[in-house]
Amino acid sequence: MSDKIIDPHVHFFNLSEGQYTWLQGERPPAWPNLTQIKAPVTVGQLQSACSFELEALVHIEAGFDNQAPVNELNWLATHLKDIAYRAISYSQIDAPDSQFINAITELRQPTLVGIRDITEGDDARRLRAPNSLENLAYLAAENLLFEAQFEIENHAVTEQLITYCQALPSLRVVINHLGFISDEQRWLEAIIKLSRCSNIAIKFSGLEFSSLSKDTHRWLLKNLLNYFGEQRIMFASNFPVCQIDVDYNSCWEHYFSLCDTHHIWQQLSNKNSRYIYQIS
Repeated sequence: MSDKIIDPHVHFFNLSEGQYTWLQGERPPAWPNLTQIKAPVTVGQLQSACSFELEALVHIEAGFDNQAPVNELNWLATHLKDIAYRAISYSQIDAPDSQFINAITELRQPTLVGIRDITEGDDARRLRAPNSLENLAYLAAENLLFEAQFEIENHAVTEQLITYCQALPSLRVVINHLGFISDEQRWLEAIIKLSRCSNIAIKFSGLEFSSLSKDTHRWLLKNLLNYFGEQRIMFASNFPVCQIDVDYNSCWEHYFSLCDTHHIWQQLSNKNSRYIYQIS
């Protein structure tokens, strides 16, 4: 197909140089197809594997070295030299403000557009720490966005994030992996609340973490379009983790099948990511 896509959630692993203790330590994730997920892949191989034209991507930090996340950015500058890309790095969102500022300063490279700090499960309490507001304010002042990865059905944390976004109208937040889904009604309640903040966008990704039917995927997209509108939703692969369930091309073919119009497809597969991540 000739359609050009931008994938706003991709991970590349460099297992020979990076640490990735979460992936190759004593307790790796109990994912199906883990060997395939860990296999080294080049951007050229990823492009060849897709029937759509992958013209740009956003690399999301993958735990290369959480003590010195700039090392991942330095590696990406070589590994992704043949494609337009932006990078989301790592910094601890509830760190003391001086430590946070120093960390962001060290990460400053032309490709950097924001940071992610995974706050799933019990770690979600860190989003409610006093320092988080100060650090989010600093991100906003530096025109960097925050990738929020937590279960939005935890309504207390969702309400806290909404409070931050209301207090910091220049802050830009992107919800990862649909905010995860275990209870569709609680998920929808959170989506409705989050959608009222115009500075929050969301990625349609992470379906491999659920057992939802394809009909439910359509229901998810219909509700997101209804509440978030067509300009704050992005299709994203979460490659290589998507291979828990499907290969890279099948992931994008499925997204294409969910769209009732080519206009919606273009918005969610390219235009929104280009705008949100400042890809020229």
